[in-house]
Amino acid sequence: MAGDPSSPAGDSAGEAIELERGGWRELFHNRRFLLLNLSGALSGAGYAVYSVSVLFLAYGITGNLLISGLVLFIEYGVYTLTFLIAPLVDRAPDKRTILLVCFPIQAAVSGLLAVELAHGTLSVPFLLAAVLALALLWDFAWAVYMIAPRLVVEKRLLFAADGISSAIGVGTQIGGYAGGGALVYFIGAEGGATAYAVLLLGAAVAAIPLSLRTEAAAVSRFGEAFREGWNAFRGKAGRALRQFAGVEVLYGFFAALPPLFLTAIAYERFTDPAAVYGVLVTAYAVGGSAGGIVVGHLNPRRSVGVLLVTMPLAAGLVTLLLIPVTVGTVAVAGIFAALGALFAARYDAKYTWVRGTFPPETLGRMVSNIYLFTGLSQTAGALIVGTLSPSVGLDSLILLGAVGLLLAGAAAFAVPFIRRLSF
Repeated sequence: MAGDPSSPAGDSAGEAIELERGGWRELFHNRRFLLLNLSGALSGAGYAVYSVSVLFLAYGITGNLLISGLVLFIEYGVYTLTFLIAPLVDRAPDKRTILLVCFPIQAAVSGLLAVELAHGTLSVPFLLAAVLALALLWDFAWAVYMIAPRLVVEKRLLFAADGISSAIGVGTQIGGYAGGGALVYFIGAEGGATAYAVLLLGAAVAAIPLSLRTEAAAVSRFGEAFREGWNAFRGKAGRALRQFAGVEVLYGFFAALPPLFLTAIAYERFTDPAAVYGVLVTAYAVGGSAGGIVVGHLNPRRSVGVLLVTMPLAAGLVTLLLIPVTVGTVAVAGIFAALGALFAARYDAKYTWVRGTFPPETLGRMVSNIYLFTGLSQTAGALIVGTLSPSVGLDSLILLGAVGLLLAGAAAFAVPFIRRLSF
């Protein structure tokens, strides 16, 4: 298999190793890359609007984090199932077809959710069923978007491509989170569900002229394709990836907590939670976009491991600041902006390494299999912390999250394979 994960994956013999910063201008002349980002930006903005609305709504049903925790539990749990559908995505001759099928169905589900909200007939079971359906379809789209950059740009430009995608996503995510917060404040959660449906349809339209063809693996059975995706984790050669997966389990549990903290802080520390909530989620999104832009510009192909170690350590220290800083929208928003930047930098570094290391024919399976470990622990984190929240103080939960992130950074440092990751 190309790109041995047990050592830095260099370029093929005779190919110049390009580590310079930038590469942005070249990508702006790539029509397929721009179409991909247009579709991704619209669907991403829609998801931002939806996530703002659904968490606020879920918290408002009971007044505690339990229902919000259940929403995240379902979402993270379903996202972990991506490893089961990834073989199907890898075998699709043109990944665009998946987007053109999934987005309209998701738009219909979101539209039904908006109708239920508008008529005041929304029940918790219906809400959770809608979350389940939207998340399951998003598995397919997410796998496509994770594969697609490798199909439309050269490997040497992958970090730059992520940087541009973050730059393009600044406006759409700010608009999504801020717009979602405004819709919650002025209209209600049904406004967010309606906007999600419209933006999903826009993403499908943008994908129509986009070709995402690849060489599909010659596999006749699902089981064979599934087993192929796990080959890199097996045996002595797979020991390093298994260690990597163990660290991802630890990191994922605690990385799931900031969205819950953000929601609880808006309700418990401010007199107008609806207004503050929109500001905080927008700050979190802006920070994430800024982190992606910086990492993309620096193009740290030979320093991926450094980011995987330092970002959780820094995030743990920043999370501690949420305990003494109990008032002031600007101060709290600044903390969440910093957290967004740190989490985004680590996320981009990890998945850019995966794209640059493994061949496109198995990329969907590798991305999904690696996400499985993070997703499982995120699911557990959302459920456990959501369940504990009524009986455990918010400050204690924040302290738990901060210490956990520090431990995740220390665990990453303790694994030589992670410290040395590059491509």
